[in-house]
Amino acid sequence: MGYLEMQKIVKSFSGVRVLDEVDFSLDRGEVVALLGQNGAGKSTLIKILSGFYGKDGGRIFINGEEVHFRSPAESLRKGVRVIYQELEVFPDLTVAENIFMGDLPATRFIGIPVTNRREVYVRARELLELLGEDIDPEVPVRRLSVSAKQVVEIARALAKKANIIVMDEPTATLSQKEVERLFAVIRRLRDQGVGIIYITHRLEEVFTISDRVVVLRDGKNSGFFGTRETSWRDLVQAMIGRTLEELYPKRASSIRSERVLLRVENFSIPKYLESVSFTLREGEILGVFGLVGSGINELALGLFGALPFKGRVEVDGMVFARPLPSVAKSLGLGFIPADRKQEGVIPELSVAQNVTLASLESYCRGGFLRLRDERNCVREWVRRLNIRLRSIDQPIKSLSGGNQQKAVLARWLATNSKVLIAAEPTQGVDVGTRIDIYHIFDDLAKRGMGIVLLSSDLPEVLALSDKIIVLEGGKAVGCFSKGEADERTILYLAMGGKEAVTH
Repeated sequence: MGYLEMQKIVKSFSGVRVLDEVDFSLDRGEVVALLGQNGAGKSTLIKILSGFYGKDGGRIFINGEEVHFRSPAESLRKGVRVIYQELEVFPDLTVAENIFMGDLPATRFIGIPVTNRREVYVRARELLELLGEDIDPEVPVRRLSVSAKQVVEIARALAKKANIIVMDEPTATLSQKEVERLFAVIRRLRDQGVGIIYITHRLEEVFTISDRVVVLRDGKNSGFFGTRETSWRDLVQAMIGRTLEELYPKRASSIRSERVLLRVENFSIPKYLESVSFTLREGEILGVFGLVGSGINELALGLFGALPFKGRVEVDGMVFARPLPSVAKSLGLGFIPADRKQEGVIPELSVAQNVTLASLESYCRGGFLRLRDERNCVREWVRRLNIRLRSIDQPIKSLSGGNQQKAVLARWLATNSKVLIAAEPTQGVDVGTRIDIYHIFDDLAKRGMGIVLLSSDLPEVLALSDKIIVLEGGKAVGCFSKGEADERTILYLAMGGKEAVTH
C-alpha cells in the first residue's frame, strides 16, 4: 500500500456522477502526474483529498490509517497541502511571515505572546536552504518573481509538516528558466521523502519530472503508467480516446489568393519590439514563435491597438492610424489575448454577454436590444464551436478554461473579423480542446480568414502555420515558409543563436 491510497472514490453533483470509483496512489519520495482533459475529474479528486469536498463513496488511507476529511483544516493536519495556480501569498508581508503565517514563533513578555522575529527569520532561512534557494526571508513577497513566490508556498507547506504536496498547473506563467528552477526544487522535495501530485496540461513536463502517471477521462480511471515505460501516444490516447495523429489537422496551405489582409511595416514598441515587418494573406496562418520575453505578447497587444506602436499597419488596405482596440475592431481585427482570465473574459457576466461583447451594437435598434437575435447568435456559435455548457446564461467563470477560450473565439467570429490575432490560444487548455481549436483555425483559414498565431508552443506553430516568424529579444530573427525549417533550427534562433537568412 502506498503512503496515500484513494480507493474507489465516488462523487456526484446534482445527481451527476463526476467521479466514478476512481483509484489513486502516491508513495513518499514520488512524483505522480495527474492528467486529464478539463472536466475529467482532476480538480474534484484533489478537492476531496484537501477536505474541500466530502466523498460520496470510497476510502482514503494515509500512512495505512483510514481518514475522513470534513474540512481543509483536517486535511492539513494530516500533512496534505495544495499549491494552486493562483498563489496564496500576502504581498506586503515578508517571506518569513508568509512561510509561518498562522504559526509564527513567539515568546512571552509579561505573559503576552510576542513574535520572535529572529527565530522566524532563522527558521525561514533554514527551510529555504533546504530547498536549495537563496531568498532573503526579510524582503516583502511583492518583490519576488512568480517562481520565487511558488518556492515560498512550498516552504510554507514544509513548515506545516506536509508529506503530500499537490501542485496545480505550477508552470503556467513561468519562463523556461523559472520552470527549471521549480523542477530543481521538486527533485529536492522528492529526495527528502515528500510525495508530490503534479497536475499539468503540458505533456513534455510529465516526462521530465514525474515517476508515474495517472490519467482520468470522464470521471473514471483511464490509465496508469510508469513514465519511463510510456509515450506521448499512450497518454494522449488515454486522455482523449483518440490517437496522437489526430492532434493536428492534416492541412496543406489554404492560401488561394494574393489579397493582403494585414501589412505590417517597421512595427516597433519601445522597450519590447524593434522594426518587425510581415504580410498576411487571405486564408493564411502566420505563426510567430518566441520564448517568454521575446516580445510575442507585446506584438499581439500592439497589433490590436492595446499598446502604442510606431510603424505602419494596414488592414485590408485601410491604414490603422490610431492605436486603439476600438479602431482595430472597426477595421476587422479580432483578438484572443494570452491572459484569458485578466483580458479575455468578464468572469461575472454570462456566456451570452461575453460572446456578444464586441458585437452588441448589431443587435440594437432604436436604443433597444433585440434579445432574441442576440441569443440566437450565441446559440449558433455555441453549437458550431461545440462549447460545453448548461446554459448560455450561466456565468462564464463556471466553464472550463477550454470552453472559455472557445467563447472568446466566438466573440470575434460573431463580428465577422477578417483577421484573428491569437496569442497563446491553447495555453492552459486540455488536449481535447486543443484539437478542437486547431481544427477551427484550419477551417477558418480555408474560409479565407487570416490568422496571426503567436505562440511559445513550437509543435503547434510548426503544424498549423503557412509561414513562421521567429522573435528573439524583440527582433524578427528568422522567417520560414512551411516545411523550410525544423524544430531545432527555430528553437536555436529563438534562444539567441546566430541569425538565419530571411526568406
